Amino acid sequence: MRTILAKELKIKFVETLSGLDNFSYEDGNPFLVKIGGKEFFIFLKNLSPAYFKNSDITRVQLPYSEHFPKIFEAKIPFIILGYDIDNDTVACWNPVKVKDRLNAKSNVSLYSRNSLQSDIKKNEFKTGFLSNGEKIILFRRENLQLFFENLPVLFDDNQLVIGIKDDIVSKPDEDNFPDKLYEITDKQVLDLINPLLEKNRVLEAVEICAKHYRARYVNMTFKDWFALINKLYKKITPDI
Repeated sequence: MRTILAKELKIKFVETLSGLDNFSYEDGNPFLVKIGGKEFFIFLKNLSPAYFKNSDITRVQLPYSEHFPKIFEAKIPFIILGYDIDNDTVACWNPVKVKDRLNAKSNVSLYSRNSLQSDIKKNEFKTGFLSNGEKIILFRRENLQLFFENLPVLFDDNQLVIGIKDDIVSKPDEDNFPDKLYEITDKQVLDLINPLLEKNRVLEAVEICAKHYRARYVNMTFKDWFALINKLYKKITPDI
């Protein structure tokens, strides 16, 4: 699943809404926008596979940010938009629920599914529910204007929005995933650490691997990471 640079993602967002009257936006990400006289805080993130490269489950991750306290205090909706470049579609989570979770921990994950992000028709919204009951909305990027027009009712369970399809989106059960990583299969990570291992720079490879996976494998110790990397090191350099 591909991703794009944050600045490219913002360009796509701005280009899609640039034809609207009274549309303006500030720098940064998250950033403040004005659409039709209404203000919104927007946070644009790439959707990416959750835990495993080929998993149907996708997510965006919200790191701890010094920008969030300002968002806490402002009585302005905070909209997180997860972008799927392969399908040119967007996922959004309940603004009220999301705002309560900001800075709750070092990384907050919001989940979706790749299968729901595909085959979305023009002017169509898909509705999904996580296992905790929270709703997500999925739609085509070209319908961002329609999304903001319907935002007051999209997350209102007491109102029916014509044209919405309901699908179940289950948040991954953490118990189904191991607490420790026993093999590195992510090509992106391997491309970073293999050149280091070929130069006997094992500790640097350990540090890179631990940082990359720390949000998922929080219980792994330095000893665990070293054993994992050392096993890979011996495969790469069997004669050393």
